[in-house]
Amino acid sequence: MNFNHKLAEEIAIKECTNIDEQSLVSSYVTVCSYIVQYPNKLSWRGSNKPNPCTEIGLKKLAKRYYESYRRLDVPTEPQTVPDEMVSVIINTVYGYSLEKCKDIKLEHQQSMIAENCVGNLLERYLESRLRKSNWCWCCGEFVKAIDFIAKDEKGDWIALQIKNRDNSENSSSSAIRDGTSIQKWFRSFSKDSKNGRSTFTNWENLPSLMQGYNLNEENFRIFVIDYLKNTQKVSDNFN
Repeated sequence: MNFNHKLAEEIAIKECTNIDEQSLVSSYVTVCSYIVQYPNKLSWRGSNKPNPCTEIGLKKLAKRYYESYRRLDVPTEPQTVPDEMVSVIINTVYGYSLEKCKDIKLEHQQSMIAENCVGNLLERYLESRLRKSNWCWCCGEFVKAIDFIAKDEKGDWIALQIKNRDNSENSSSSAIRDGTSIQKWFRSFSKDSKNGRSTFTNWENLPSLMQGYNLNEENFRIFVIDYLKNTQKVSDNFN
């Protein structure tokens, strides 16, 4: 059974709820065509993996794709109970009062939650700038270890994995790329430079096909602030 581009496009359009989502139809269709060509790249829990060559399969994938896009990547209130021994250690080693230790624990939890949002917001920022380019966002996390795909000048696929920092993954997760052509780009460095590097960011080393779209740290910062403010407005309207 062959991949039906027209059917995939029709299903994606029906899944859309607004004009903004309609501009992602082309990316969705391209991502589906990619996993048809590379079926081992389809990541799906359970044995009932959707077949992108069938109407049912395309509907499942479209639902996952757009639900993920609609998800709000914003910090939430901490849900876990902090370990009281942390306060004991902070109080003993750093000399903070027990009352201050409570604030530090809460601030640490909030900081960790915010840090977890950065990676998702980074992908959203890249997609917002690259939507009219040759790059397609693998939204929905059903493409294994790949965040963006594109075709180069020769028509060959480029698969790219995005990381927020150079130390954002462990050895087992990085091993997924071993023996593959998947490229990796990270936004920032976790340590000071030892070779004269003048910045902690890595925007100048974006893949060549991503350069020329004014992708940089300042614009990422502006995007994050605007996204969070607009998301807060939407949330307030529903409360």
